[in-house]
Amino acid sequence: MFIHNRVRRRAFTLIELLVVIAIIAILIGLLLPAVQKVREAAARMKCQNNLKQIGLGLHNYESANGRFPQGWGDPSVATANVNTAGWRLRLFPYMELDNVYRQVNLTSVFSSTVLNGLTLPVWACPSSSLPTNPTDASYNNGTSGPNGHQVPAYIGIMGATPDPAGATANIYPTTNSNGGCCSYGGWWSNNGVLIPNERVTIAAITDGTSNTIMVAEQSGAVGTSDLRNRYYSPWGGGTQSKPISQLPAGGSDCWGMGLTCVAYAINSKTAASGSDNVYDGNTVLNSFHTGGINVVYADGSVRFISSSTDFTNFQKLCTRADGLTTVEP
Repeated sequence: MFIHNRVRRRAFTLIELLVVIAIIAILIGLLLPAVQKVREAAARMKCQNNLKQIGLGLHNYESANGRFPQGWGDPSVATANVNTAGWRLRLFPYMELDNVYRQVNLTSVFSSTVLNGLTLPVWACPSSSLPTNPTDASYNNGTSGPNGHQVPAYIGIMGATPDPAGATANIYPTTNSNGGCCSYGGWWSNNGVLIPNERVTIAAITDGTSNTIMVAEQSGAVGTSDLRNRYYSPWGGGTQSKPISQLPAGGSDCWGMGLTCVAYAINSKTAASGSDNVYDGNTVLNSFHTGGINVVYADGSVRFISSSTDFTNFQKLCTRADGLTTVEP
């Protein structure tokens, strides 16, 4: 006769269970920041790749046309306006987006239905939490109402103000004998690479293509406000068909899309004159990346610029011919 001794197994006590849960929570807490860092690193790399594609598109355009595209307008259209395709849309054929480009009315971008609700990943930063294709009228306004055109995450640099070399002929404030052009405050310039109603050659970039920023990121918020440059269609241009240096002193109805003249710090949390309307000339460069933004230089290289970089040096990098020495930010 065999006698089996039954061993009673003791269950977890409540305290032991709580200790295990606490340990798991601590481990998750330690792991989560690492996962988030990996995700952000991947998103930042994808953003940089987008800018590489845009830089390549700009150089393909330059190779085919002998100069970079106009920031606004069309050299073949004397009456170009805010509805005329801007530089970003002009790049489509040079970025393997011909199928979209062929369906766009280049003189009436807002009414081009192919762009309604269309999201092009190369023009979107994966780190941004702002709406890619907003439909609220404050984002995409127009005579027919909002149309859901994409707000690109990357904006052209028309220069910087004040001019790093002290020149005044390149800067056009609200009232200025040089040709003040904007009745909404702020400044517009033609000392960058992508400028209103003019096309710039590589030879005109005398500071060197490796020292001049063409395009920068604008995919973040200013404080709690979404002030990314847009209005009507973000793919459009500006209200004027002449170079800004030819506009009358004293101000005019000048506003538009796709360009900014750098007047405020990267990732500024406050908006001031020229940056407090979505159609202004000095909208802030920003992103949801940690500590800075991505940019593409005139040589096609892509770099990350810290928010804490010396702002005067950064402005030098945003102009094409100031002749001043810069340092790598």
